[in-house]
Parts: sequence; structure tokens; C-alpha cells
Amino acid sequence: MAYTLAQFVADLDRITRAESDATVITERVVPLLAELVKQPDAIPAEYRRSPDGQRGRYMLHRAPQFNVTAVIWRPGDRAGAHNHETWGVIGVIDNEIEETRYRITQMGGERAQLEKLGVTRHGPGAISRLTPGDEIHAMHNPTQRDTVEIHVYGRDLAGLKRRTWSDDGTEKPLVSPKYLNC
Repeated sequence: MAYTLAQFVADLDRITRAESDATVITERVVPLLAELVKQPDAIPAEYRRSPDGQRGRYMLHRAPQFNVTAVIWRPGDRAGAHNHETWGVIGVIDNEIEETRYRITQMGGERAQLEKLGVTRHGPGAISRLTPGDEIHAMHNPTQRDTVEIHVYGRDLAGLKRRTWSDDGTEKPLVSPKYLNC
């Protein structure tokens, strides 16, 4: 029997009610999200495609302890180095995404020194885990097709004040826009 979005949400609810430690939560969510992303049809078709001219960001479930979203990266789409201010687990449903992980090694004024920890090209079924202190990354779709992902976060990113960094370390505020379906 296929693992459904409803089962995933119920499991997330159970986990986040019982546990508050981000490391433990993400460890428990990783295998569940890995199972969900094997079932692309678990996500409604309208949330697996991008509207013309923009990246798709759809809320699939909003709860006090977590949010589940579908994100569609168009060919060439990028998000520079940024943080999340919460834990997260990201799974690739279709195509692939390139993720560059960073850590801040020095802060000073409006600049930070970011150390590149590694670059990973995630294919279908791959899972990336973000925990506070290890949640700065950049994303890029280097392919000629849309990439479909599921993002699970411990907070609603819409309107959340976060940070982004340019290649020279200049820090800028980042406030995520609202989701396309709410």
C-alpha cells in the first residue's frame, strides 16, 4: 500500500507533539519523507507544476509545529546562500537539484565569511536534512526540466525574517513570499 500525504502529515503530527529536539525530529522525518517522495501521485498534480514565469511554492499542510510544502524549481532557478531559522527536511520527487552547504566562519558588520562545505546533486528520492546551526545552503536547478520537491519545516517560512548572503558575504534580510495557494 502506498504511503500517502495524509499518513505523512499524521506521522509528522505525532513526532512533533512528542519531540522538540530538531535533531531527533529530523532523524525521524527523513525515512518518512523518503517513503513519501517515492509516491509522486501522493501530491496533487496541480502542486507538481510551476505557474508560467515563476517558481511554484504551494502549502500542502500548515500546522503549529510544522509545514509541508511543494516547491517546483524551473530550469536555471537559483536561491543563493540562505538560512531557515528552523529545522527542515527536503525530498526530491522528480528530476534533480544541486545543493551547496555552508557554514559561517566569521561575522563582521554586514558581511560574513561563508565556508563552502560541499556541493551535492540530489536526484529523485534524495533527502536533505537541515538543523539549526547546519541549515545554510544554496539551491540550483542546473537541468532543462522542472525539479519537484517536498519541503518540511518546523516553522512557516512565509513572512519569517531570515538571512541571505551574496557571493562576497554581504548579508541581506530575506523574507519569504506567501505560497501560491494561500
